[in-house]
Order: sequence, then C-alpha cells, then structure tokens
Amino acid sequence: MPASLSLPSIAAAREALAGGDLVRAGDIADARLAADPGDIDALEIRAMVASVRGDHATAERTLRAAIAAAPGRRWPRGDLARLLTAQGRKSEAERVLHAALGADAGNPDAHAMLGSLLVERGLPAAAAPHFERAIALAGRHPQLLGALGHALLRQGRLDDARPLLEEASRAGPGALLPIVHLAELEERAGRFETAAALLDRAEAIAAAEGRDVTLQRAALLARSGAAGNALALLDTQAEMAGPALLLRGRLRDGAGRHAEAWDDWTRGKAMLAAAGGRRYPAATVRAEAEALAGFFTAERVRALPRAGLRTDVPQPIFVLGFPRSGTTLTEQILASHSAIRAGGELPFGHRLRDLAVTLAGGEGTFPAGLDAMLAADKAHWPALLRDAYLAMAEAAGLTAPGAAFFTDKMPLNDLWLPLLRLAFPAAPVVLVRRHPLDVLTSVVAHDLTHGFNCGYRLEDAARHLALVDEVVARYRAAGVAVDHELGYEALVADQAGETARLMAAIGLAMEPAQLAFHERETVSPTPSYAQVREPLNDRSIGRWRHHRAALEPVRPMVAAAMARGGYAA
Repeated sequence: MPASLSLPSIAAAREALAGGDLVRAGDIADARLAADPGDIDALEIRAMVASVRGDHATAERTLRAAIAAAPGRRWPRGDLARLLTAQGRKSEAERVLHAALGADAGNPDAHAMLGSLLVERGLPAAAAPHFERAIALAGRHPQLLGALGHALLRQGRLDDARPLLEEASRAGPGALLPIVHLAELEERAGRFETAAALLDRAEAIAAAEGRDVTLQRAALLARSGAAGNALALLDTQAEMAGPALLLRGRLRDGAGRHAEAWDDWTRGKAMLAAAGGRRYPAATVRAEAEALAGFFTAERVRALPRAGLRTDVPQPIFVLGFPRSGTTLTEQILASHSAIRAGGELPFGHRLRDLAVTLAGGEGTFPAGLDAMLAADKAHWPALLRDAYLAMAEAAGLTAPGAAFFTDKMPLNDLWLPLLRLAFPAAPVVLVRRHPLDVLTSVVAHDLTHGFNCGYRLEDAARHLALVDEVVARYRAAGVAVDHELGYEALVADQAGETARLMAAIGLAMEPAQLAFHERETVSPTPSYAQVREPLNDRSIGRWRHHRAALEPVRPMVAAAMARGGYAA
C-alpha cells in the first residue's frame, strides 16, 4: 500500500478544523507535509490553523511555500495579501497582489483587493480600473459596485459614481457603506438636505449594527455652515477614531481652541499611522532624492535627449507643490478655462519613474543607467516615457477631443520633474508655493498619504518638505525648467493679476470664468474640495501663528525653503 494512502485524509483535517479541533487538523497537515512538502492541500490546512491561532509568522511562511509549490493557484496569494493587510503591511500586500495579477490577470479577487488598497492609499484613479475589471470578471456584485462608486467619488466624478452607488444600495438595501458614500456625494455636490436624508437612513442601519455615522453627520453640519453644531456633536464623543479627531481639531481651530486642536491632530495622526502601519522611510527617500539630484547635473541635462511633441492629443500641465500648498486651487482656476480639462491627482509620474527604472536596467542602476540614453541607439527612451504617460491619460479619458490641455496635480511629482521634462519638454510646469509653516499646519490637520507617508508626524512632513524644496532648487539650477512659480499669498492678494500671469505662462488668454472658479460645477476630489467651492479668501494665511510653539522645533528644518519662497523667518 502506498504511504500516501495510509495518511489521514485532507477531508478529515477539514472536518477537524470545522469542529474547532486545531490540534488534530494541524497534526494531519504536519503528517502529510512530512511525506510531501509540496502537498498544497496540507499547506492550506497548516496556514488556516496558524491563522486561527494567531501565529502570523507560520501562516505567512506556509502561504509563501504554497505559492512556490502551486504558482497557478489563486488562494495562497489572496490569503497572503489578506494576512499582510491585517498586519498593516499594506505595501507588501500590494506587491503580492501585483504578482497575483501577473500570474493570472483574470483573478477578480486580486483586482478587488488591490483596488481597495489603492483607494486607501489615496490613488482612486489607479484603483478604478481594477474594480471595473473585477466587475467584468465576477459580475455586478453590490460590494464591487459600491467599491467602484467610492473610487469614482474620490476622484470627484460624482455623475459617474452616483448610479453605481445607487445600484449597490438597491441590491443590498441593508448595506451601510453605499448610503454613507451617497450622502458624501450629495454633500460634495452641495445638496445638503438630500445628504441629511441619506444619513438618516444610514443612521438606522448603523444603529442596528452597533455603529454610528457621527463623523459623517458632523462633516455635513460643518460643510453646511453649522460648524458650532458639528463641534458640539463631536465634543460629546467619549472615544474617537483618527478621522474624527482630525475633523474635531479643524473645528476647534476655527473656534479659536488652538491648543486643543493641535492635540486632536497629533493624536488622530498617531492613531491613523498605527492602524495603517504608515511610517516615513526617511533614509530611503533621501537616498533616492540625492541620487536623482546628483544625476541630473547641468551637463547631463543639456546632453540628454528629449521626446518630440505629440500634436495629436491634449498636453499635460504639471502643477507641482507640496500637499496643502494651493495646488487644488490652482487646478480649479486652470480647469475653469474652456481649453483645459482637470486631471486631478494622476499617478502617472511615479509610473514613469518605474518605467525609467526598467529602462535603466533595474533599481540598482537607476538613475545612473539613464546615461545609456546618450547613446544614439537609446535616444528613443524619452518618447517611450511620453507615450506611456499619454496612454495612461487616454485610458483615464483625459485625451478626448475638446481640450488643448489637461492638468496633473499629483502632489510631489516634483521629485520626478526631470523625467517629466524629458518626456514633455514643452509642457507647462507650474510650481505653487505657500508659507511652509502654513503648509505644515494644514498637513497636520488632514489625513494625507502622499509623500511616502510623511504626513503622519510633523517632523517627517517638515523633513520631506525641506528635501523636496532642495531637490527642485537643484534641478532648476541644472536647467530643469519650471515655467511659472505661483505664490498662494500673492494669488489671494491679486487674484486677477496672478491669474493672468499664470495663463500667460500656459500660453492662453485668461477667461472670466477663471475668476469665478468657485462656481465651477465639477467637484475637486481632494480634501480641499470645500475650500475651492468658496470665493478666494485669506482665512488660511498666517494660520501657523496660532501654533507657533508646536511648530518651533521644525522651523530650522524648513528655514531654507522659507528663504527660497521669500518668507520671513
């Protein structure tokens, strides 16, 4: 009799597991794996037993062994991605899911999970195609429809998001999230009564589940002009999660309770960082920034080839600047022009970086490997970067006829500026500046995942702001051009004059609608959406002074950036 026939069966292991007998299930898996280390079913049992016991190390090791033993199976990668996500190791989970799709592009579970991680990371434009693919593969399941609707909502595509969220709500009338997201959609569109009615529905569902919609209710009250009521509602909460603390902090700051506001912000950020496993890899970021700034010297910038102009499609306008510096406002002004389409926060710049790494020969040879572009037979590389970018823009619907330009305001594209310039030497580049201490105050007050998660600690945000400002200054000194520098404070002081100068840099005449940008129907997808629906005002200028003592430790870190922007120390 073959040895395998004398072993306990997988069916017996599953029965033991279902009955809660982890010892027997584990013993069966161990016995079978001793006979055959590649027994995929036994590996599954061992991973399940380890997960139930909370032995994450064994579960991870077993799942990786299962992937190696059966690379065509979907479940090991899916379970590994879920395990890593639950531990807060979300960047690793993303890599597992990308590998899963590389092995099997028709895996709807991997598409859905990757889409969810990308939305959480603030990349809804990158997430939406994954949800669309999951729906095409698995059908119009309410959870997938709601997830796609949420991703579109996060992009500000309200008209596209609404029918999906409504369909998800109809298909699962007891589901909370589609109704909450519909309420947010109506709030963003300024239909406050409709949003309130939807929250009433959501509240009944949440109460039955032991949950609440207090945060959403407070956000709606604040947005509809009842900030005092919103603050009173949040002040009644004994325990609060990170997002609620950030909102209460902003409301307290507006009410003059500045010390309490700062305390809310720092506690809220710490909670969000811990929950999401978010940390700023300072040494890694500085090393890459130094490598880029050291590579793109004046001599090399002059020698590197550039892509030619593609006249068959609209061209990008790159809006650079640190998060909360006024880039959303700048995009809103630009997109109020009849020849400019709003692109929002496009993840294409970082993807060009990834393509450039591949062209250079891999991480170990980037950016130095780009020297190969100086060889005559490699001079086509910038055109590859250009066409890859435009292909992604086309997939996002940004190159359709009807506009001459589209905006790309992804925060901190600044680091990839030389690559953008190689691909688009004639594209307008606008750098937005704002007082660094006002920027840092606003970063502390909002949940931002951009900038390698630098926004979860004040010191990290200041360190990254200083680094990016220094790198851009070195790029510009080497001849990597910025076409126009726009000061937030100058724009507030002279809206018409600064808008005219901005448009002159783009090469278009200013249009009257740009001075009434707040009346534009399309809603910004960023946290600044409420502000850009209001006329220009100076309420945010000098806000840092209320938090002078808290900011004092980082002032030396951003002193050079303040000097470059002409801000008094």
